[in-house]
Amino acid sequence: MCGRFAQTTPSQALVELFKIVHHLDLAPRFNLAPTQDVLVVRGHADGRRSHAYRWGLVPPWSADLSIGSRMINARAETVFEKASFRHPIRHQRCIIPASGFYEWQKTASGKDPLLFTDPDREPLPLAGLWSTWNGPDHTEVHTTSILTTQANEDLLQIHNRMPVILDWSAVDTWLDPTCTERNILAPLLGPAPNKRLQASRLSRYVNSVRNEGPECWGSPD
Repeated sequence: MCGRFAQTTPSQALVELFKIVHHLDLAPRFNLAPTQDVLVVRGHADGRRSHAYRWGLVPPWSADLSIGSRMINARAETVFEKASFRHPIRHQRCIIPASGFYEWQKTASGKDPLLFTDPDREPLPLAGLWSTWNGPDHTEVHTTSILTTQANEDLLQIHNRMPVILDWSAVDTWLDPTCTERNILAPLLGPAPNKRLQASRLSRYVNSVRNEGPECWGSPD
């Protein structure tokens, strides 16, 4: 599962890394939680664009937005079969650039947060899906979900799931809106190689979704 993450990479770095032609400049976020807006990168006919989408995918046929809080993740093993995801996995894919994501380790005194990042603190290209929901007032709401898969050895002692971290060689395929073949897309959704991630223990300041800013990455006392 991926239930909290950060997006702190400078905008210009994202533009260069993902070859974005139209970029949405958002403030750095250190403690993103479900139902909040997150930055996604999508492929369009005229090139790649970044957008702010609500985290928690809401299918077009949903009665309201509340289902999104239960659909922040999509399991890679069933994404081609589940009614909510089988259209997006073929036609509505995106990347969520994450500076790091959080998991919590239970201890005798409570839950200690761990931040998982690229060893060089480069953005992690998380595989995502998106959808558009139309409200009763005809307002469009764009939503997104992060794909998850079995944990690699970096996370296994903490959690049995992890976000799908795309290999950089797979980014072009994933963002290609004309690619719909399961036999091409499914192999991209396995666990990241071992030692792909580095874990840092943090203070419990980040545990509260109300807290934001660089202090979220503070070391434990």
